Amino acid sequence: MRIYEFAKEKNLSSKEILEVLKSNGYEFASHMSVISDQALVFLNKKYSKDAKTSIEKSPEKNVVKDVVTEKKPEVKIIKKEKDLRASKSDTEVIEEKTAVQITEDKKIFNTSTHKKNNEERRIVTEIILTDSMPLHQAANLMGKSDGELIFALLKKGSICNRNNIIPIDTIKSLAQDFGIKVEIKNISQDLEKFLPKNKTGAFRWPIVVVMGHVDHGKTTLLDFLRKQNVAAKEKGGITQHLGAYEVESKHGKIIFLDTPGHEAFTYIRSRGANVTDLAVLVISAEDGIKPQTIECIKHAKQAQVPIIVAVNKIDKISPERLDPVMQSIKRDLAAKDILVEDWGGDVICLPISAKTGAGVDELLEMIILQSELMDLKSDKNLPAKSFVLESNLERGLGPVATVITLEGTLRIGDYFTCGNSTGRVRVLVDSYGNRLKEALPSIPVKVIGFDNFAEIGGWLKVVPFDEYKKAKFSTKAIVQSPSMDFSIALMNQDKKSINLIIKTDTRGSKEAIEGSIEKLAKLTEKDCSSINIIYSSIGDVSESDIERASDSNSMILTLHAKIDKKAMILAQEKNVKVHNFDIIYHLVEFLEAELKKTKKIVTRWVPKAKLLVKKVFDLKKLGIIAGCSVQEGVVANGNKVVCMRAGRNVGEGIIKSLQKDRKVVKEVHAGYECGFVSDNFQDWAEDDLVNVFAEEKVVGE
Repeated sequence: MRIYEFAKEKNLSSKEILEVLKSNGYEFASHMSVISDQALVFLNKKYSKDAKTSIEKSPEKNVVKDVVTEKKPEVKIIKKEKDLRASKSDTEVIEEKTAVQITEDKKIFNTSTHKKNNEERRIVTEIILTDSMPLHQAANLMGKSDGELIFALLKKGSICNRNNIIPIDTIKSLAQDFGIKVEIKNISQDLEKFLPKNKTGAFRWPIVVVMGHVDHGKTTLLDFLRKQNVAAKEKGGITQHLGAYEVESKHGKIIFLDTPGHEAFTYIRSRGANVTDLAVLVISAEDGIKPQTIECIKHAKQAQVPIIVAVNKIDKISPERLDPVMQSIKRDLAAKDILVEDWGGDVICLPISAKTGAGVDELLEMIILQSELMDLKSDKNLPAKSFVLESNLERGLGPVATVITLEGTLRIGDYFTCGNSTGRVRVLVDSYGNRLKEALPSIPVKVIGFDNFAEIGGWLKVVPFDEYKKAKFSTKAIVQSPSMDFSIALMNQDKKSINLIIKTDTRGSKEAIEGSIEKLAKLTEKDCSSINIIYSSIGDVSESDIERASDSNSMILTLHAKIDKKAMILAQEKNVKVHNFDIIYHLVEFLEAELKKTKKIVTRWVPKAKLLVKKVFDLKKLGIIAGCSVQEGVVANGNKVVCMRAGRNVGEGIIKSLQKDRKVVKEVHAGYECGFVSDNFQDWAEDDLVNVFAEEKVVGE
């Protein structure tokens, strides 16, 4: 019997059983551990004694004691809450002072990014990095202009514009060049500082990220749980954005984050791992561990998130093959430092079928049991602090963001700040499309009411009206116009490059495309033209985008974005190419094909045959004819011939006429005799060795 099974039988929590066992000298790793015979005897005795004691006691006394003990803490708690509310303003003042002191010494990623003046920028001596980021964000973090970073990267041999995603190692190198100290920190550590350390609030529902390789069944699993065809709504059957969903089960409510599996969405997937309590790693029983599976393990480890492994698609595996397949996957996981319980570790590994539902109920039970042990709590009475999962533009609504609240309650009418954006909550919509008046901790919602695009991976913080007004005034100065992006890109573009304008529906998709293009550019930089992103933004293609594309000789690529009629007519007039895509890897494949067209063609001469000159004829009409025997290979009309005499190259030419048995032919094979006339060289002699070469045009290596 396992600990969680005993707890269920006795109507107790697994955590309570573990604590009782530990206090009596019995050590167990987790709620999934098997109870030894000795420990089981002890538990049965203890809980049978407790039951007898409770029966012997008078029921009336019990009622009185229960009422007394329940009422006293309630009174105390209410008093404490009142005291806290009374001192709330004092606390806010202290927090504001602390924040000012911190920003004087260092800038921290994922905190307020208000624009600093030049004097303040020069005194940045230390930065904290958590992940890769766009160049303009790195520049702001270091207190430098975009141009300074672009020039520094140019010195290192990299051509970038302000929208390119810069790897964390490159940012570290740039910062060190500027004399700035760098500390690399996990975003989960930043999250711990941001949220209160006390755990005095009520239990909150666990946030679970579903991760794994593309097409391993992540969205199908959520589809089964939600009883809605989520997978069918996604183009091509792959998840394009980070979705957050509530799932009701008999064990309790669970909040699931569905992350894309395609490699282009690394930035989105890592963001999902940074706000989650648990990670369900979905592995296909047919395919086993794949590249994105390894990447997901890495993200979960960096975020210090416990992993539960779900081996999916067992309905496609015969029963006799299931155990060997499971053992093979467990062996591969062990190689990546993920030890399942069967192998002496503490990671739960379950076989499931997202199609038939086999093993899914057990998976949900394990998630709830694991979350109980983690003691997840949140105070819903505090002002809301929510993490931004996705940001996009919706027609008629303006900038919209998907957020998940980790502390407090988000209500309609709340004023908030979010990085460079501010706003007031006008509408809250849950994952089922229902409008809400408030969003409790762990509940994912779509927020309408932003003044500007929300920074993905940033924090939405509910603030008093005065603080909102102050933040709104200061953020107006740092909103850059598109023309600034455009001019910077034009200054740094390569004349031979493929110029692109990118339009997407969400910021997450925009980041994914920019990351894919950067990766593609690095792979093809030696033998292809460079790729230059002139401009990228969120929203539909407008007439100004067409004008911009025409001026910069660019093509426009869109992902889930539309083009209006006027812009379409203008594109035809200006001869601007607009390519629309619904799936990101189709866009990447299109770019690969375009790059292949620009590959440098190299001409080389490939050895084809060897001839021996037997006799030389001088015909007035034709000229000098070299009569030869073909020693090896095949000689053809138009081949290059090199005359070797006594081991030296004495001349070369191109065959302009080839004959066999006094007939003009295209080619002659080994073992036959032939005669040829060549241009540029006619000084043939008997016993000359002739090397024959054919011209081949190949893509540059």
